[in-house]
Amino acid sequence: MNMTPLARAAVPAFFALLALVASPLPADAGNTPPRNVIFMVGDGMSFAHVKAYRMYADDPSTDLVEPLPMEQYLVGAVSTDSIRLDCSSGDCVRLPHGFTDSASSATAYATGHDTIVGHLSVTGAGKPLKTILERAHERGKSTGLVATSEVTHATPAAFAGHITDRDQQGMIADQYVEALVLKDPVVDVLLGGGRKHLVRGENDLMAEFRGAGYEILQNRDELMVSQADRLLGVFAEQGLPRAWDRTPEIPSLADMTSVALRTLNRNERGFFLMVEGSQIDWAAHKHSVPGVVSEMEDFVGAIREVLEFAGQRDDTLVVITADHETGGMALGRDNIYYWDATPLRGMVHTPKHMTQQFLSTEEPLSSIVARNVPFKLTPVEVTELDATYDDDRSVRKTLAKLFNRRTFTAWSSNGHTGADVPLYVVGPGSEQFGGVMQNEDLGQALQEAFLP
Repeated sequence: MNMTPLARAAVPAFFALLALVASPLPADAGNTPPRNVIFMVGDGMSFAHVKAYRMYADDPSTDLVEPLPMEQYLVGAVSTDSIRLDCSSGDCVRLPHGFTDSASSATAYATGHDTIVGHLSVTGAGKPLKTILERAHERGKSTGLVATSEVTHATPAAFAGHITDRDQQGMIADQYVEALVLKDPVVDVLLGGGRKHLVRGENDLMAEFRGAGYEILQNRDELMVSQADRLLGVFAEQGLPRAWDRTPEIPSLADMTSVALRTLNRNERGFFLMVEGSQIDWAAHKHSVPGVVSEMEDFVGAIREVLEFAGQRDDTLVVITADHETGGMALGRDNIYYWDATPLRGMVHTPKHMTQQFLSTEEPLSSIVARNVPFKLTPVEVTELDATYDDDRSVRKTLAKLFNRRTFTAWSSNGHTGADVPLYVVGPGSEQFGGVMQNEDLGQALQEAFLP
């Protein structure tokens, strides 16, 4: 559920308490493969994004910054700089210093193999690569994909689709339905956004899911009371709104994750679940510090649900990482040795929401910002805001400048960088993960631990 500004103000105290009462989960269970695997991806999330949220969630009344729930399980990092393939000459060759996109990195995690940027679980030549989700399904396990992006977006699609162009989301949706026609649905629980790719004119793929026995969910209330064994929940036309911008009918990532766990756990053979905090990446592309913190809050909420579930059992492997870093986020700028989360605490909406409101009304941008932030705008800031051109790019850029300057945040890129991303692992099989791993090696380790 979307948190009110007052509830967000209580976040630091909550994490302080969580850090005190959290007890370590079982590290492993001998040589017995885990019954369940929960693989969590913070899209675009680096150590800097994690620390930004840690500092935001900090309890200012204590001397030290409290760790986040997953940080006691840090085992290493993932390198995402060597999976890119260049096939421009006709023969695919590795670019050891090239950086990935979400499609090729998710493919590495889902299959343990490299591929070309933009490809989803196919080789450079377009041959399908079997995914860990598909292999789990073949073993009789239940499977699920949960994301705040469209359910047909790159990361979830890599686990259940096979295509050479990640942007063909309509074709990815068609692939999901092809499995229904064959009476062999590969994904039992599919939750996120992307109605526009599932309902295209008279071509209503959601009706196909309903006909195949899926319960169709379109708001949070329906989600939370669902009892079916197969679920299709689609809660937005495209990606879900940012966490701080959601209305009560839109579920949080924690809500979706909780229901997915409840549903998939009914299978005595176990399950595979992928959960993505998709829009950390989207906010970082726009250099939106509030957007990053909003989506990190959503992702950490889902992590809490997963660790609570796994902490009550000894048969579940949890792996939490990212597909790549986005934006080259840096905490500190202009030779100032400090980063300030204070301007973000108590915010009502993210810059994306403020931009949409400004472009749909004639209200001055400064007035919209003033009622959404916990600080008083300076005269210079008011002038800069109200001098902004009324187009999306200009408004986003102006708002990014405001919050980056207030928080002392810098960025090196509008795209992806080669920075390593964190790796948190706990549960049976966790001994196979550690150090600095290439993302395809992590994908192979997942399969070896879960489906030997």
